[in-house]
Amino acid sequence: MIHVRNSFLSYNFKVEDADVVFIGVPFDSTSINPGSRYAPVVIRESLRCIEGFDSDLNVDLFERLKISDLGDIETVPGSYELTSKRIEETINSVREKNPDAFLFFIGGEHLISLPIIRALKPDTVVDFDAHADLRKEYLGNKFSHATWASHLLGEFNLVQRGVRSFSSEEKSLMKNLGDRIHGATYLTIDIDVFDPSIVSETGLPEPNGWTFEEFCKNLEEIKNLIAADLVEFAPRGFNLPTAFIAANVVKKILGIVAERL
Repeated sequence: MIHVRNSFLSYNFKVEDADVVFIGVPFDSTSINPGSRYAPVVIRESLRCIEGFDSDLNVDLFERLKISDLGDIETVPGSYELTSKRIEETINSVREKNPDAFLFFIGGEHLISLPIIRALKPDTVVDFDAHADLRKEYLGNKFSHATWASHLLGEFNLVQRGVRSFSSEEKSLMKNLGDRIHGATYLTIDIDVFDPSIVSETGLPEPNGWTFEEFCKNLEEIKNLIAADLVEFAPRGFNLPTAFIAANVVKKILGIVAERL
């Protein structure tokens, strides 16, 4: 018997048979406080530790769902252009094998959401975030964790929740954002949407953030979720509180997928 593991799952399904495809994107070239590239491995380890049983659904999510953990996309450090191409090619390949699977991405900085969204082409993008990320450029860079959402304007229905930090330029743009969630929906979760009292390991924590209960309440607003990501968790080690909050965010999203099967 061979005793090895390369996933948080006891059994890793093939992509074509999966309800959920789990993909890490360890890219963090533009964040002020780096480290989110290590989040995929830390979150996987934390998922191994938490209970898979969902008391609301009365089901063990890891047993109910057929999950395929693909591992991490091989990102190109310092190159958004090459990394985004690899992200889009990976998504297209997964979609060819299984067009109905729910895709869950673990970043990585928030810039990774842009190529994912462009590849999936949802009707609505819901952004749980402390920051607007609507700058036209940041430190002379048009593609960064602080600008990614600006590239969605005019292309997607962008709905933001939890935003409490923005520039005067961004405030003007926010007035024109959507408020109604409709159609196939992509959810991007910047972990800094939570209050720093429960989530401190992120690029730029902001006070007056959400509790986990508020996060769950806002999730109820989304009715047709097709894919999601969790970004900007910058771990400083293993077995830390933020890691388990992140793992429970993943678990909550998996519950949504299981509920509709």
